[in-house]
Amino acid sequence: MQRVRHPETLSIPLQSLPLRPSTLTALIRSGFSTTGDVMNSYQTEMTSAEDGCHVGNTNGENDGVNVANTTNSDRNSSFGNFAKELGCSTSQAADYAHEIDDALGSVSLPRVIASNENDSNGENTNQHETNNDKNIMAPHTSIFPATAASILRSKANNHFPTNNSSSHTQSSAAIRQIVSFAQPLDVLLGGGFALSELTEIAGLPGVGKTQLAMQLCVDTRLPASYGGVEGCAVVIDAEGSWSDASGGDRLWSMAVALADHVKSSASRKLAARRAREGAGANVGENAISSLVPSSLTPESILEGIHIFRVHDEASQTCTLYNLPKFLLELEEKGTPVKLIVIDSLAFHYRVASSSSFTNGNNSSNNKNSSLSTTHNLTRMAAFLTELASEFDLAVVAMNHLTTKIEKDDNNNAGGTKLVPALGESWAHSITSRLMIDHYRSSTGTHNMDEWRTCTLVKSPHKPNGTALFMITDKGIRGVPPQFLQSQATKRPRLN
Repeated sequence: MQRVRHPETLSIPLQSLPLRPSTLTALIRSGFSTTGDVMNSYQTEMTSAEDGCHVGNTNGENDGVNVANTTNSDRNSSFGNFAKELGCSTSQAADYAHEIDDALGSVSLPRVIASNENDSNGENTNQHETNNDKNIMAPHTSIFPATAASILRSKANNHFPTNNSSSHTQSSAAIRQIVSFAQPLDVLLGGGFALSELTEIAGLPGVGKTQLAMQLCVDTRLPASYGGVEGCAVVIDAEGSWSDASGGDRLWSMAVALADHVKSSASRKLAARRAREGAGANVGENAISSLVPSSLTPESILEGIHIFRVHDEASQTCTLYNLPKFLLELEEKGTPVKLIVIDSLAFHYRVASSSSFTNGNNSSNNKNSSLSTTHNLTRMAAFLTELASEFDLAVVAMNHLTTKIEKDDNNNAGGTKLVPALGESWAHSITSRLMIDHYRSSTGTHNMDEWRTCTLVKSPHKPNGTALFMITDKGIRGVPPQFLQSQATKRPRLN
């Protein structure tokens, strides 16, 4: 039977479909960029299978029997060529193909694999679509549970390679956190902001969320030999704080401070080594340069921070869902991304929500809009979490605070309190949550205008707690111990 093609599906980029980051990464790495590429690979195998079927059944008497006795394994075998090009098993290739099929169906586009199976097997198209659409999230193959030990082994293989790579690469892979240069904060987080996790930073306007994010971007460039992850950073700038001149100046001052810090650290190491060898403590500039990577300059640090300016919710969503290709390009160049900052995720959602109310929409439309936003945020959180795990990077999302009206037992309005925006569904989807606030003290011993409290309020593997840090001309730093002595009996508090 002549296979029916769907020309309208051949030029659809895979990046425009709601695919999982791991699926999209596997496809792009194997050279698949559109649904047409997948169709060509799939049809090559199906054409060979049809030719073999016609040779064995020249009289056509057993065609109906063969169709009726088709099994799942027989259908998976039709993905043999696709699996070979992907370098995976046929069952995994079938999962990828059906995920693409479901993604096309979810955006009201003709399905590719399902329609072709119907054409070749002579099945009832409507019946197949009904069965396939019953639960598009249901797996097409059997799912076997993974043990905790196998998950840990998989993580170890991905994050701590055991091949004969250089010691530089191994030392870089062994570092699992991005330091903030504020020791109390790093201690609170178990060494810094963890890779493979989605972390939210919430706080009032002007409290220092963006400056902390800028410090993390600069610190991501820190060489592995000095305790850094030695990667690049990607920023989704929704509010414009990064794209204006003041944002660039602030990043420059932090980059200069980082370069100076590395040089000072190298100088101290050399001085200590020469002192042990009895060669004196004087260290020459050439000796210091030998321990500092030549590429570690303020200019090179900023070259590794990629900023995407997004002006509305649509451009923000499109940019985020197209990040896997950009991450792969940088990975192939040997400059992997280790941090993604979204500043802020809530901005465009709140602007769109407020405009719907000011336009006088009825309550039914407002409710539908709210449900749609909740669905999009939950889906976005799942996407970002898998993106962090797949590319072994940290995702840090800034969030605003909003006023929540509390109700008493009789459902009457009571007091109010400030809570992070985006709702409970988003809160359950993130890995960790940090709350930043101004430090308040009744004593006037020191100028504490630049002191901040950072409270860990949600984490699956760290106890809750509070740390102090300062915002200085050089960036984010820890509060000096001598300043804390007079505050030993005072506890920092939030609003």
